[in-house]
Amino acid sequence: MRITRGLLGVGIAAPFIFFGTLIVCGWLTPGYSHVSQYGSELGAAGSPTAGLFKAGVLWTAFATIAAALGLYRAADRLGSGRLWSILAGVALGLFGVGLVFGALFPMPDPRHGGFGLGMAVHGAPLFLALALRREHRLRNLNLFLVLTTAVMVTFFAIMMGVGELVTRANVGVYQRLYSLTVFGWIAVAGVALRRTLSSR
Repeated sequence: MRITRGLLGVGIAAPFIFFGTLIVCGWLTPGYSHVSQYGSELGAAGSPTAGLFKAGVLWTAFATIAAALGLYRAADRLGSGRLWSILAGVALGLFGVGLVFGALFPMPDPRHGGFGLGMAVHGAPLFLALALRREHRLRNLNLFLVLTTAVMVTFFAIMMGVGELVTRANVGVYQRLYSLTVFGWIAVAGVALRRTLSSR
């Protein structure tokens, strides 16, 4: 259980590393706008913060993969179905691998998108909720995970052009809101599961 709690602890850092990297690299890049520019532009070839951004995304990827292992182990111990635990871990793990591609192959390299592996993250919080559905101590977490899935998918659809809400003038805002739904639940789930494992 100590290993599981340790993996979850590392995973909790993932969103903080990611957004910290965005903030620091944006601050160090003259003229950069978090409102109208993609985060990946900070790591593009020729960017003054390309190396720092690459390092930050790689650390985010490693923390995410650790979270995937921790969530699987915790859900397998606390949950009622190994299949859902495995799916949650695999989905989040694939997202972590996608982040590795994103770091190693900066824009405009076609491999930057990680061959779509990161899309698996959209199912991860729902799979985790299904794995933990009978654990009464985690009912609030389960509700949060289901709502997170709905909001995440909604923002992804918006980013893909649904509703024509995203423009070149505001794409940075929408991308960061989407990223908050992608990364935020990892920390929340990590904290809740660590507490539950400790109380047990």
